[in-house]
Amino acid sequence: TLFPMFMAALSDEHAEVRSNGAFGVGALIESATIDASPYFGDVLKALYPLIKRSDNSNNIKDNAAGCVARLILENADAVPLSDVLPAWIGALPIRGDHLEDLPVYDAVCHLLKNKRADIEPFMPMLMPVLKQAMESTDTLFSDESRQYLASL
Repeated sequence: TLFPMFMAALSDEHAEVRSNGAFGVGALIESATIDASPYFGDVLKALYPLIKRSDNSNNIKDNAAGCVARLILENADAVPLSDVLPAWIGALPIRGDHLEDLPVYDAVCHLLKNKRADIEPFMPMLMPVLKQAMESTDTLFSDESRQYLASL
């Protein structure tokens, strides 16, 4: 199947392959017809070095952030939010691959609506990111997310 191939790509020596692996894992989880949450721990461990990079070459941080967003949207209860949110928020805003904005800001809205207690400690870190994203003409939002975030 594709999942093991994308997981292996997350640790490839080439940044473009790692970036594509992050996108691929997220896309597979997003479209899975089975509960993929048992794999979330392994996925998050593999994404951590990508999301903590200081650079965004080949949109690697953007694709890793988008993958985390897709995990949150799929099953936020299976994501250890207190461990994941600092690194994930730290990788935002999306800098290059703005198609990743859509799942990222949908996931932020999902957390604000459904997991407020989990995200509340990270609001001082998140609010400047949201302000910057809302002010940028490059940021993409679903209509629902744009309206919700504008109301904060």
